[in-house]
Amino acid sequence: MTRPLFRTVRRRNPFAVDHLPFLAELYAAGFKPRRRLAKRFIGKPAKNLFRLVYRTGLGGTGRFTLALGDRTAACAFNARNTQYHALYLPPYAKGYEPDTTALFDILLPDDGVFFDIGANWGYYALFAAARPGFAGRIHAFEPMPATFADLASVVDQAGLGNVITCHQVALSAAPGQGTMTVGDGLHSGIARLGGSGGGGVEVPLMPLDDLDLPAPHVMKLDVEDHEDSVLTGARRLLAQHRPYVAFESWREPHRPDRTLAPFTVLAEAGYLFFQTAWRRHGGGVDWIDAGDPPDGDTATLALVPLLPDQRFLLRDQMNVFACPAERLDQLAALFPD
Repeated sequence: MTRPLFRTVRRRNPFAVDHLPFLAELYAAGFKPRRRLAKRFIGKPAKNLFRLVYRTGLGGTGRFTLALGDRTAACAFNARNTQYHALYLPPYAKGYEPDTTALFDILLPDDGVFFDIGANWGYYALFAAARPGFAGRIHAFEPMPATFADLASVVDQAGLGNVITCHQVALSAAPGQGTMTVGDGLHSGIARLGGSGGGGVEVPLMPLDDLDLPAPHVMKLDVEDHEDSVLTGARRLLAQHRPYVAFESWREPHRPDRTLAPFTVLAEAGYLFFQTAWRRHGGGVDWIDAGDPPDGDTATLALVPLLPDQRFLLRDQMNVFACPAERLDQLAALFPD
């Protein structure tokens, strides 16, 4: 397949922030996008103050509401987990990674099974569970103890324990033990196995193939340069059940083998690759844009075929979608525009 696929989608954001504590307000002041002068005179001082306050151990509890069809759930969250910025930083006001969440809404059946691997506090798991009509199951994997506690807490507060099962394990190629670190000591979203930085935490490792779980329809991987190991530990699952897979990819020109490693595992399993983007129209022309979606409640999602060796032409960080080659006709039927 060489042509892009298109489908008009209705954007969905089931999260609404009700209260931000001081620590989160300070984080937002320091880390939200700004113009150069504002970044220098406002953003940088706020960022330095946040780091100082964070290191004192100051906490804070925020609150958000999750819309769940005919009910809403009020959830408290731990502001020391900076990954909750997906709820409150201005760029995410209409949703976090909207191209990927829109794709999952298309691919995941109402009775489907979703694996959220590298779940952090559970944004993707909660997003899927909150979809109107969803009656499937979700398995969320998060090995870091403090972050797992955040995940388990919001799942419990939302009353979704019968939908989302939380697993405190690091998926990998083989069973064992590993050490996870948070490189900058601040952002739980960059915790990685074998990374640099102090405060390492021992976590259990387990191949996905060794777990007795229902077959997933969709898998999402965000595991900070460990994607190929997770996929290697899931070779049997990939061969037998042929799920759709979305994985985070970092462009590393100084380590091209690491950038291409997850592509290699999936290509050997018979997968083809796509980049998510948005179709736009203006000035009498149509084009495809990998940036934010157009304003409004609806937008046209695009899947653009991607060859692994083209990865280095694209932005440093992106989510890549992988589809089993024999399922291309099924995929095309889901994108009728």
